[in-house]
Amino acid sequence: MSFVPLKGPSPMPSFSPSHLDVIERRFLAMTSGPDPLELDCAALGCGLPATTLPLDEVRVLLLKRRTSWVTKDAVWQELVKRAHATPEPWTTITAGMMMPGLKHIGGKLGSRYFGDRNDLDSEVLEGFLQALDVVDAKAPKVYAQLYWAAFRRGHEACNRERRLAVSRCELTETVADLRPASGHPDLVLAGAVLSGAVTPQEADLVSDVLLDHDDRLTAAKRRGMSRYQVTSQLNTASRHLADYLLNESPRPAA
Repeated sequence: MSFVPLKGPSPMPSFSPSHLDVIERRFLAMTSGPDPLELDCAALGCGLPATTLPLDEVRVLLLKRRTSWVTKDAVWQELVKRAHATPEPWTTITAGMMMPGLKHIGGKLGSRYFGDRNDLDSEVLEGFLQALDVVDAKAPKVYAQLYWAAFRRGHEACNRERRLAVSRCELTETVADLRPASGHPDLVLAGAVLSGAVTPQEADLVSDVLLDHDDRLTAAKRRGMSRYQVTSQLNTASRHLADYLLNESPRPAA
């Protein structure tokens, strides 16, 4: 039987989970059920309960204010050691153990990020994962090193997005000023391509992201590129196009 939609109010837009949401779901799936991933707390000692606990329970324990840094260090050094030795599933598990901190970073920086919040979450996660790859498993307070690496990456993303937003605004204003003389923005882009100011690929990217307001992650997936490649190409294309538009501006009559 075919589905016939009922007439009525438009449905709410579907929620697109961020990379942090996906990691959290995987973590919960691996730490629950009849055969959860566990940690032998008795073997680690350092104030941990003398028993084996599922890792989601260990995460709750580490979040308690009374849990000492000695205890946190013991757990996090073990997690980092396992992530280095066996990336899967331990990289996912380690990210899941940090998830309350990563989401706190996203919430703290969210008001300063002008782009898609899912992109910010991806940046924060990437900062954590890059630090996890290189951090010394025996380092003291390794949890803090990983947390601040994620925060720093998110902070840099906010600054980069602010610069990009300014560039978008300037470019949009320039295009708007030229519309009476040059026509539709897509015609302006076509002229820029024909003049060699931008490549067809750059013009397509500018059209999608700056004019049609697609988010960079969607644009990256459509092109088989990374988010960072899209950002780099977009910045370059914006500068070249802005120069072209300013040079092509109609001069005032003598």
